[in-house]
Amino acid sequence: MRRIVPSLVLVSLWSACVRTTPAPSEASQPKNPAASSVRAAPDKVAEEFNLRPLASGITPNGANAAGSPNGGPGTAVPFGFYLLALSWAPNFCCGHPDKEECQGLSGSFGATHLTIHGLWPSYTDAEAQQAGSQYAWPQYCAPYGSCTSKNPPSGCFPDPSTIPEAMKIYGPGYVSDNDFLADHEWPKHGSCTGLDSGTYFSSAITELKALPGDQGTPALLAQNVGGTVSATELRAAFGSPESVVLSCDSNCNLTQVGICLKNTGLGSVPSQVRTACPNNTTQSAYDNGCFVNHCQNVTIQAAGQCSSGGSSSSGTGGKCSSPNQGPSCTEDSACVSQGYLRCAKSGCCTTVPL
Repeated sequence: MRRIVPSLVLVSLWSACVRTTPAPSEASQPKNPAASSVRAAPDKVAEEFNLRPLASGITPNGANAAGSPNGGPGTAVPFGFYLLALSWAPNFCCGHPDKEECQGLSGSFGATHLTIHGLWPSYTDAEAQQAGSQYAWPQYCAPYGSCTSKNPPSGCFPDPSTIPEAMKIYGPGYVSDNDFLADHEWPKHGSCTGLDSGTYFSSAITELKALPGDQGTPALLAQNVGGTVSATELRAAFGSPESVVLSCDSNCNLTQVGICLKNTGLGSVPSQVRTACPNNTTQSAYDNGCFVNHCQNVTIQAAGQCSSGGSSSSGTGGKCSSPNQGPSCTEDSACVSQGYLRCAKSGCCTTVPL
């Protein structure tokens, strides 16, 4: 999940929604399935989910040889704010129909509400300059530095029992496709917060539900699914517009919303107090693509509304033209040799197990 310098144009990511659906009960209650042994290479998971890659030449914070067991706290790093990244699933699913979360999108919570992409510890402009960093956030903090490898230690992955049951509603990518989004977000971002994985995941849900509107989705967004709204009005609908960034694809379709939240201290859960997003976020093509792409109006695609010019294509015909989708294929072995799991029906390599 994260940001590269503003000059790099990164493709936007995935998504979520808007509809009046009752909040699930016992939102903080964890599930307790057995962890799957089927794992794709982490760089391929990030690639297929359109997640921010590790910047070229950047060393993870506190890189070392062994991952911490099953979601134990990493080394807390000082940082100025959290960016709560919320996805718009209908856009993401136009290019990823094979994803489990996309196969039942129509009529679901994610079709009409924003859903959780991630909770990202981030540097202010001054902190980034002081760190001499080419990116604006800490990542893969000790002892999770080895989790960028093609065959990461098993301890890199959080215990699935620490993923709240409510993530099925609020962050379906965390509990679908063998918890692949959790496997990425935890070692890359959660490891730097000083929190354990369960607290980290639960905090993202808490922050989402604290936003204006129905379970984190403002009425302006919910009432205009399938239509177009002013980018300025959409930011204002979340309150404190200086703390809101909107990500759009090149056709001004909404892909993601980011909310900048104060970090109250080392190893602390995020504060619900907003903070103005710094330049490294507002000028980022990834985080604030609606601004970078000069989108005065933003299209909020409905589930299945993929003909309105979203950046993701269907990926049919074996062309695999969706941004960062796996290469075309005819058999599983060709995909496995490149770090994916299998050849999907779309004719593209995928990290999604059968």
